[in-house]
Amino acid sequence: MKKQRISMTISPETLKSLDMLVDGVNIRSRSEAIESVLSRYLASARTAVFLGGGKPERISIDNVLKPLVDVNGKALIVHNIERLKKAGFTRIVFIGSSTVIGECFKVLGNGSKYGVSITYIEEHNALGNAKTIQLAEHLLKTPFLVLPVDNFFDFDLNYLLKIHSNTEAAVTLAVQAGRGSEPGMVEMIGNKIISYDEKPKKPETFLTATFIGMYDPLVFSYIPRGDVKCTLQTDVFPKLIKDDVLYGCIVPGFYINIKTKGDIREVKKFAKK
Repeated sequence: MKKQRISMTISPETLKSLDMLVDGVNIRSRSEAIESVLSRYLASARTAVFLGGGKPERISIDNVLKPLVDVNGKALIVHNIERLKKAGFTRIVFIGSSTVIGECFKVLGNGSKYGVSITYIEEHNALGNAKTIQLAEHLLKTPFLVLPVDNFFDFDLNYLLKIHSNTEAAVTLAVQAGRGSEPGMVEMIGNKIISYDEKPKKPETFLTATFIGMYDPLVFSYIPRGDVKCTLQTDVFPKLIKDDVLYGCIVPGFYINIKTKGDIREVKKFAKK
């Protein structure tokens, strides 16, 4: 992406500190010093949002919450938080019912033992996953990652972030090739998604949206206010496609949307590696 020229006013003390960063090798100018400092700050402020809304039974297997399923001695959600931490996502927002929050808090606490900070938001009325995200709007002023609590993944989040940052996307979904018909099949031209089908009767593409994605705060303008039902798949994504602001990023790596005991066995097998 072409860099843009901006102007700013900086105090003499701050400017002096910036000049100390200019070593002529790694940082060769004041502009590079400012960009370096901003990049490190933004990386440290990366936010991820876990979606655990709806009825607890929806994300349970044999009365065990899927995010708390044991995966080789460690809860599923702990594996995911460790991946988030590795990619620089240290601000975590966890949204769910009181039951889901209560049980997950027993394992995660405030996140400090995992090197992250977790804010919990209780969902009192399940109106769809778009409305679940809207509950955290006041905390989300910069691009943020969204992921369901019952997914397991092992792909490059930094690449997903890079692709999102280089477009005008409201949402950039992580996409994989040849993954069947769940959770949503997409068609793409370049990185732009031109169709999204949650449950296609006859898939016409081999590209699957994982439902993990980078979101821009712009997405909140597509979610209605008030006590109305609204889901991302059926209500928001079609509008984003119409406005050419739904993008996809093809990512290699392991991903599974956990629905069955067989899925859990597959996750455990992968985690052993």
